[in-house]
Amino acid sequence: MYTYDGKVMPQSLGGTSLHFDTVVVALVTVVRVSMGNIVEAGISQGKWVWCSARRREDGKKEVARLGDLVVFDEASRDAGPALSTKAAVYSGIISNQIPVLAAQCETGNCSWPIIPTLAACGECGSIPVYKACNETAKTCNYTTSTTSLTNIPTAARGFSQFSVTPTNGTLRPMNATDQSYFSVFEMLSVTQSEDEGTMVSGSECALWFCIQAYSISVNAGVQNESMVANWSTTALRRGGAGSHGAEHVFVNMTADTFNMDNGTRFAVTHEAMEALRGFMASITQGTVYADAGTIDSSSDWVEAMWNATDQLGPWIATLAAGLTADIRQHGTLSGAGAGRYNGYATQLMPYVKVQWFLFFLFYTIKSGILPLLFCRVDERIRDRVGDGMDEPGGVGERVGHIGVALYRAEDGQWGFRAVEGVEGMV
Repeated sequence: MYTYDGKVMPQSLGGTSLHFDTVVVALVTVVRVSMGNIVEAGISQGKWVWCSARRREDGKKEVARLGDLVVFDEASRDAGPALSTKAAVYSGIISNQIPVLAAQCETGNCSWPIIPTLAACGECGSIPVYKACNETAKTCNYTTSTTSLTNIPTAARGFSQFSVTPTNGTLRPMNATDQSYFSVFEMLSVTQSEDEGTMVSGSECALWFCIQAYSISVNAGVQNESMVANWSTTALRRGGAGSHGAEHVFVNMTADTFNMDNGTRFAVTHEAMEALRGFMASITQGTVYADAGTIDSSSDWVEAMWNATDQLGPWIATLAAGLTADIRQHGTLSGAGAGRYNGYATQLMPYVKVQWFLFFLFYTIKSGILPLLFCRVDERIRDRVGDGMDEPGGVGERVGHIGVALYRAEDGQWGFRAVEGVEGMV
C-alpha cells in the first residue's frame, strides 16, 4: 500500500492479473480477522476474571452473576455478518465491475431451468436539499433530513465537500412492513468550481433483500445470464418449527413465474437482518473534503461513495449485484427440492454429410467415355469422321488431333465444338 499511497488507483497490482480493490479487501479482511481474534481472546479471558473469587478477595464490591457470562460470550463472538458478506460490501462499494458467477459446464453447452434465489436489490433517488446563508459571514449551510454541510464559504472556488449518513429513510422507510431494508443512507454533496459555480446534490440510497429469478445457459463456452423476475414483498412473522425467532418472509410470490414449488419458502432471520443493518450503518457514515491538491476522507469506502455521486444508479446496482453473488454462493438451502434445478449438457460431435451429387459426378468423370454419350459434337467434326467409325483406330486418326472446347448451350445441353485456328481444323 505504501507504493501506491497518494497515487492514482491502478487497475491491477504490479502488472499482475489481481485487481487492486480485491487486494485491498483481502488485506482489510486479514487485519479485521487478526484483530478480532485478539479482542475475542481478551474478552473471553475477562469473563473468568470477572467471576473469579480472587477478584472478590481483592476488595471488589461488584457481584458477578451467571447472566454476566452470556454478556461476555456474546461480546467475544462476532455478531455481525459473515466475512464473505463484508468483503462483498467492501468490493461492491469500490469496484465498478459487476461480478458474474461462472456456471459449471464441462461440455461448453448447457442449459438450466429458471432458477430463483435470495438476492439484494438497490436504488438511489434525489431528495430535497435546504440552503440557509449568512450574508455577514458569507457562508451557507446545506441540509437534508439527516445530513448537513455547514459554513460553506460562498466566495471559495475549486473544492468539494461530501457527507454520508445512515437514516431511517423518507423515500424508502427503514421500518417499512412490506420490504426488508438492511441499509438506507443519505448523501449530500456541495461542489464549487470556477466554471459552473455551486453544484448541490442530495440523494437517498437503499438496499433491501429481494427474490430474483435467472435464466442461465452456456453456448459454445460463452455464458448467458439474464434476470427474468424480481420480487420484494415481505412480512415479519414469528418463525415456525425449525426456524430461529422472527423472520422476514417473502409473501404473495407466483410459483410459476419463479419456477418453484408452492411449498418453497424464502426468508431472512431478524437476527441476521439486525447484524447486517449495524454493519452497513457503520460504513455508510463519514465525510470527504477535496480541493485542487488534497483529498481528506474519513474512510476509503466513503471516498468511493463520493466518487460515485454522479453515477449512483450504476454504482448501487454493482453493490447489490456483489451482495447477490455472495448470497448465491454462501446462502443456506434446506429441503429436498434442489434436483428441480438440475440442468442439461450437450456435447458437439463430428457429423458426416456426404455430397452425393459431387461423388457421382466425380465417378462419372472418372468412368471413361460415358459422359461423351450425352454430349453434342460439332457437325464439322462428325463429317470428318466419315467411314472411320467402323475402322480400327479410324476415329482417332481422322479427328483425334482437332482442337475442341467443351461448352454449354443456351438450352442447357453440353457439347464439343471445334476451335478455329487450331491445327487440324481450318
